[in-house]
This record gives sequence, structure tokens and C-alpha cells, in this order.
Amino acid sequence: MNCGKTRMNALRFFLAAAMLAVFFTAPGRYGIFIAASLGMILIFSIPPGKINTAGKLFVSVTAAVPLVSFGGAMHYMYAALALFLVIPDLKILASRKKNYSDFKIKFGGIEEKLLALEKENSETSKGIEELENEIERYEKLYELSKTMESVSDGKELAKKSIETFSLKLGVDALAFFSATGGGNEILCSKNLSADEYGVWKSMVGKIQNKPGAEYYEFELVAGGKKLGSVMAGGKLDSLQIKSAEVIASQVALGWEKILLYEKVRELSRIDGLTGLFLRKYFMGRLNEEIVRAGRYNYKIAFLMCDLDLFKTYNDTYGHPVGDEALKAVAAKIKENIYKSDLAGRYGGEEFCVYMPVSDESGTRKKAQRIVEAVRCETPVTISAGLAFFPADALTAEDLIKSADKALYKAKEKGRDIVCEYEQGV
Repeated sequence: MNCGKTRMNALRFFLAAAMLAVFFTAPGRYGIFIAASLGMILIFSIPPGKINTAGKLFVSVTAAVPLVSFGGAMHYMYAALALFLVIPDLKILASRKKNYSDFKIKFGGIEEKLLALEKENSETSKGIEELENEIERYEKLYELSKTMESVSDGKELAKKSIETFSLKLGVDALAFFSATGGGNEILCSKNLSADEYGVWKSMVGKIQNKPGAEYYEFELVAGGKKLGSVMAGGKLDSLQIKSAEVIASQVALGWEKILLYEKVRELSRIDGLTGLFLRKYFMGRLNEEIVRAGRYNYKIAFLMCDLDLFKTYNDTYGHPVGDEALKAVAAKIKENIYKSDLAGRYGGEEFCVYMPVSDESGTRKKAQRIVEAVRCETPVTISAGLAFFPADALTAEDLIKSADKALYKAKEKGRDIVCEYEQGV
């Protein structure tokens, strides 16, 4: 293509040189005729275009004017021929302009369609992305709901519930309140400062869930009883509020199941008559405490108590009265021990207490207070035996045996007293 263009340019250069040579070297009519013919061929060889056609038109007009001024039929014919050579270029340019205008109109329509398709594709992609995100959220919600079914701990359920509400509602400020203890206790929260705890707690039970509000409360109701609530901070629409209410109903069922489980577990470790821990649970805790005491090098006191002449009391007043006496003794024991101490019903009319010791003298006084409280405030008396870990025993079983020996000594000494285990006695 470049080679052909070079040849055409060379030919035009040759024609221009020949035209000039003839014009200046061969004057007269024939010289002008030949020079004009070469000039016309040169003009005709130039391809049409805005600049080329303008140049050709200028040359043609410039040549035609003097030809017309010379007069004569021959000159007029050459002038007309010079102008005529430009007409095809003008027609070609007009055709090109029309084609370009038609193309622009068609292209404009295509461009609009392409832009519309691009917008549609963008909206479709956005919709697909939103659907994928929604599917992902629902998958997470499903996994969380499956997890909540297997949760048996209240705080773990509260944590999972907060995650579920956050995923479904798209809010970050959340709090889970429990109403089972008579008040509103926060079990779990998300993005709440210490100062906000009190503010949110004061709003429990006072919020109406309206679209576009700032705070929302979704009550956890099961069996016709309010078990708690989940509070959320952020603007929600009516659909989100309905979704949250559905989630709250599911959480309430899980929360009710956990409360029932905890109640059953409590019944399995608490003596129904006295409210003290049952022997099996008490022994498990005692073994754990001894291991902990051995690891951290502290002492444990173990107190074994037994009601004095309780069989005679039962036979005299009857078992219902005897049960009341057992309840009264258990109450006095609980009243005179610390929160760190643990009391249990060892069996029948026997009670036991283990106490982490910081001061042996204070522990002996505590044991004495229990015996005196029972004597003064109940219709019966108790005898008690006291032993210490690790001085008197290194295992739970041996510690109980040592305390039992001390109890037997208290019985021998006349009952209603505390005796401490003495090795070798």
C-alpha cells in the first residue's frame, strides 16, 4: 500500500514538472493546451478530501479566471473543463457527508441501546450480587439456628442470638437481656459502651417498634411468659421488624429449653427438702477443690454435722416435724457460711461443709457459730467434727474419714459441740 502511494506521488510530481516545463518552454496556444491538459490530469489524480478538494477548487478557479479573461471558445472550454474536474470531488464529499450523517444516526441509536444494555447488565449484576449476599446471610442464619438448637448454655445462646440479629438486620449495636432473675440482666452485648448499659437497661419494656425509629426491643416470650428481650439500635423498616420478631420467637423457644434444662440440672444436684447440694454433686466439687488447693497451696476445712438423737425426735414428733427440723438446721448452716463455702446433705440427718481456709482460728469459730445457731434457733442440736486439708488428710475420702472420727468424738463427749480431728487419738 505504501509502495503504491509512493508511485502515485511520483507520477503527480512528474505531471506537475511537465506542466511547468511545457508552460514556460512552449509558449503559444498549443503550449497552453498541453500545460493545461497536464494540469487537469494532475488535479484529477489528487484523491477527494476536505483539504485536497479545497486545494483543487482553488487551482481550478485560479486557472479558469485567466482563461475566461483571454476570451475565445477554446479558453472558455478549458475554463469549464477545469471547473468540471472538481465537481466529482464535491459529489463524493456530499455523499460521504450524507453517509456519515446516516451512520451517526444509526450509531447513535446503537450507542443508546448499548448504554441501555450496559445499564441493564449493571443492574442485573447488582441484583445478582445482592441475591448472593442474601443467600450467604440466610446460610449463616441457618447454621446459627442449627447451632442454637444444640446450645445448652444461656450465655452461649445469647451470643449466637446477637450474631443472628446482626446478620439479619444489618445492625451492630445489640444487647441480650434476661428477665428470669426478676430483673433485666445483660447476658451479652455488641458495640455497647459501659455508659450505654444503664441507658439501654432503663429502656427495656418501654420501646414501641416503629419503622425508622432509633431503638427496638424484641421480647422473648415462651409459654405466655416473658423470658427476656433483645434490643437493637439502628433504623429498621417494617419487613426487618417482622423478620426480627420471627427470630425472637425462635430464640425464646431455645431460651425456654435452656431454662428447663438448668432447672432439671439444678434439681439433680439440689436436695429438694433442705435446698443444700446433694452428696454426689458435693463430692465432685470437694474433689475439685482439693485438687485446686494442692495446686495453689491453700488449706481446706471440712465440717461433718449430725443431728443429735434425731431418730428419737422423729419417733416422738413424726416425720413431717422431723423434716421441718432438717430444713431449719440446713437454713442455719447456710446463714453462717461464706459464699466461697459449700454445704451439702451427706445423707439422712448428716450435713457437710467445706471451707477454703485463710485463718484456722476463724474457721473453728465459724463451726462453733453453726452449732450455737442450731442450738438457739431450732428445736434440735447438732454435733460436728472438723478436719483440715492437707494436715489431716490428702484426699477427699480421707478428709471425710478424719472429720467423721472427730464427729464421733463429739458424740462421745456429750453432743452439741464441735471437735477437731487429732491424729493418733
